[in-house]
Amino acid sequence: MSMKNRIKGYIISAILILLLISTAVMGYKKGYLNDVFRKDTQNIISKDSKEKTTVKTEPVYKDEVVLLNKGDSYMVEYDSEKVNGKSVPTLDYKYNVEYIDSYITRKLPSGMSVNYYRQEEKTELDSDNNFTSGYYYVVVEINMINMMQETYNLAPQSMVIGNFVDGVYKTIGEPRGIISEGMSDKGGIRMEYQQERNIKLCYVAADEYIDDNLVVKCKIEDRNKYKGEVPYLVISSEE
Repeated sequence: MSMKNRIKGYIISAILILLLISTAVMGYKKGYLNDVFRKDTQNIISKDSKEKTTVKTEPVYKDEVVLLNKGDSYMVEYDSEKVNGKSVPTLDYKYNVEYIDSYITRKLPSGMSVNYYRQEEKTELDSDNNFTSGYYYVVVEINMINMMQETYNLAPQSMVIGNFVDGVYKTIGEPRGIISEGMSDKGGIRMEYQQERNIKLCYVAADEYIDDNLVVKCKIEDRNKYKGEVPYLVISSEE
């Protein structure tokens, strides 16, 4: 093949790629692809069908949830019989959550080991892992008591930080560091009946999210999603 024909082939390939990209962008803007790229959308395949059904997570509104301030307590529980009409004791749990304290700082919290997931975060760190700009550490302290007559392994990684953007909850991320007694290498916290654990959770949040709408969603497991059950810990935006 001559050089001229090869160049012609490259030009045609480039044009086709540009056409595909422009078609995808146009489809997204018109909403044809919107559900595919939404973070709160799940594709579910039913047992008797190979077709995927798009299911959107219901939005969570600030004026419809339980908001806790420092010093407040709340009973977080899952009762399988109330939810599904059938008791499954292995799924049930009940914790008393007391909101002790929270603060926001650019300085690495004392004694906290933090995971950094994004390169942008790492570039804003000084030699002591303090943020110079762009991001803050958000630290939340809670006490939790296991109110069920069973031993449980609590997984605080499900307690995500978020922000009520225009009154609608948006998740920012999971804990980057956790301090608590009885925590295993896998991050589970062993709790006997009526045992209390003090738990410190550390998050990383960009400057744009640091305001009075910043909260920690005190979710124990994915199944406790129905309204009114999951409290939100309000984080003051003052450093």
